[in-house]
Amino acid sequence: MKVTAAPFIVTIILCVANSALSIRFPNRISEYPDGGSDQPLRTAVFALGSFWRSEAAFGCWDGVVRTTAGYAGGSKPNPEYRSLGDHAECVQVEYNPKIISFRQLLDVLWSSHDSRQVFGQGPDVGDQYRSIIFTNGTEESRFAALSKEREQTRSKNGVITTQIQQLGTFYPSEPEHQKFELKRNPFLLQLIGNLPEEELERSSLATKLNGYAAELCPPSMQRQIDAKINDILRKESDRKRKKSADRADHHHHHKHKLSSTSKKTKMSSSEKVRASHILIKHQGSRRKSSWKDPDGRLISATTREEAVSQLEALRRDIDKGEATFQQLATQHSHCSSAKRGGDLGPFGRGQMQKPFEEATFALKVGEMSDIVDTDSGVHLIIRTA
Repeated sequence: MKVTAAPFIVTIILCVANSALSIRFPNRISEYPDGGSDQPLRTAVFALGSFWRSEAAFGCWDGVVRTTAGYAGGSKPNPEYRSLGDHAECVQVEYNPKIISFRQLLDVLWSSHDSRQVFGQGPDVGDQYRSIIFTNGTEESRFAALSKEREQTRSKNGVITTQIQQLGTFYPSEPEHQKFELKRNPFLLQLIGNLPEEELERSSLATKLNGYAAELCPPSMQRQIDAKINDILRKESDRKRKKSADRADHHHHHKHKLSSTSKKTKMSSSEKVRASHILIKHQGSRRKSSWKDPDGRLISATTREEAVSQLEALRRDIDKGEATFQQLATQHSHCSSAKRGGDLGPFGRGQMQKPFEEATFALKVGEMSDIVDTDSGVHLIIRTA
């Protein structure tokens, strides 16, 4: 079974050892043509608030090979987390320019933080959280300036505070701050085999899953990884129930299951829906963090009943015409789709968690669901196509 995020091709191999699962996405970066250069990759450095979230914001994009949290923009030699001087927390992005450009990375930057906030992002306030585009040369400086001008034109509620400055020295942060969102998810760490720290920091797979753990992947990639993980869990459950079966019979059954799944997917590929949703997470959610609550403190303190009450209040506002579904999704949803008014784009069967899928497919276009429970939290769903 394969997940393709062209041209970053990853293959999931299910390994069972000592009753533990691991998945491997063999990196194919070395296969990229280098155009005669010994090093086809480029680096970009951005500061956009806490480097925990900043690193995750870039990890899932096609063409991004790896990310590193660190410090830049100041004069203090060898800064540390507790003593970083005048540096800013930032992320270094290694990328393949044949797949993603510096200008496209700038688009990710603008969509991933509030560039109008002075010296901080959300609850993180301080000079180390300022917004900066670091550049390597005249061309990048020009792109950065033009991009900032466009962003200022689009911004009607304030002045863009993002600085543009030539990159000096980038200092990688301490190991405990690398792939921070992924490390908060022991389940995902186990799936990739509990990599040693050094390997985890350099792993392209860990870079992707760090973005996934923070729910900051593009929607299509987020759904692909969700589907593959759910498939792995189903197969592990099957393995435990049938571990006494003959190994050859199990192998035959596994191949037959994959074939049947493939045929079913082909048959239903034309049956797709489009929907938007509002997700409220609570202490029973599988991942207790979101773009609204990166540390998960509020989510961990919210009961399911309180989350349901929040959704019911939002639904009343929609029913009364006091706000649109899209407006409330943008303000309140814990899903990264909030940036698009809750829009998840088109999807077919098998791409979402089962309760979410069944509720969406049961709706008529323009109809809103009752409250739907999934492992992610509680949802309101409106079918849009």
